[in-house]
Amino acid sequence: MSFEEIFNSRGRILLYLAEKGAVVEGVKTSTAALARELGISQQSVSRLLMELAREGLIEREISGRSMIIRLTDEALELALSLYAKLKEILESPSEMILTGRVFTGLGEGAYYIQIPFYMRQFEEKLGFKPYPGTLNLKLIRRDDVLKRALVERAARIEIERFSDGRRSYGGARCIKARVGEEDAAIIFIERTHYPRDVIEILSPVCLRERLGLKDGDIVSVRVSLSPLDLA
Repeated sequence: MSFEEIFNSRGRILLYLAEKGAVVEGVKTSTAALARELGISQQSVSRLLMELAREGLIEREISGRSMIIRLTDEALELALSLYAKLKEILESPSEMILTGRVFTGLGEGAYYIQIPFYMRQFEEKLGFKPYPGTLNLKLIRRDDVLKRALVERAARIEIERFSDGRRSYGGARCIKARVGEEDAAIIFIERTHYPRDVIEILSPVCLRERLGLKDGDIVSVRVSLSPLDLA
């Protein structure tokens, strides 16, 4: 059975039987029950089971109007092969690039980043002490705004909110990134004044100085993601 076939009716039967425990011991069922569960005709189920038995993927034992179905070693080998392939696909990272123009922000980043409660979390969770201020980019294309939404969804590094007794401070989520050869992180602030076409970037260095940037310059930010990051 090919990788594509796992999504057809035969593949769905095998997946259903495996889910019900047919890999370890037999599953007692009937063609009528399988037809209801899989949403296909009873006649189709009968035909598909015959094909799977002929190919050595299942063994059937008739018990009155029911049957006991077991997955064979060949079916288990197929399942393990598919698992390995899916694991490789789902865990394989790919690079996403967001491009925007540098602009001068509201100046709030420097104040908040230096708050000790936040700074301790940044150092612990990002692995670097951020420069007191963010590099702000206004994304250029609609495609970049859509990619920003995906990156935000994948941002799993949580910066906790807190209160000092006089006021409360919001939380944020971060994801590690690269700007040129520099370590960085995109921060998605819980309480932000910026629209969704803006990203704020943390780095252990002043990126404006290190890269010689000024307002209007175009900068690309690289983020490594896998499909599982977006789940």
